[in-house]
Amino acid sequence: MNLLRPDYNVVELAGNTLGYKHNEESLEKMRNFVISDDLRAKKAINVVKYATAANMVPVVVEDICTKEKTEYKSVREAALALGIHNTTLSYALRNNSIFKKIYRIKRKE
Repeated sequence: MNLLRPDYNVVELAGNTLGYKHNEESLEKMRNFVISDDLRAKKAINVVKYATAANMVPVVVEDICTKEKTEYKSVREAALALGIHNTTLSYALRNNSIFKKIYRIKRKE
């Protein structure tokens, strides 16, 4: 792209905006941009539906004393229910270890 040298390209290197300065009119528009409550709600729904769903790992938490198994949609949901941090639960999942001396976590099959 750099070899073509089009007249309309205002940046030095194609795909790189380093050093580009917005004009005052553009800066003012960006400062005054307000997202409506409707749009904010739609964005939040999409994040919950799509962005997080792709990263969810369904898990089963087993109480090794009672042999009771509980299924959760994600590691984060299980951690919240057990009152621990999700990284602690992720570590236990990766290392197949027992946490809080009574729980074992496994991926849902």
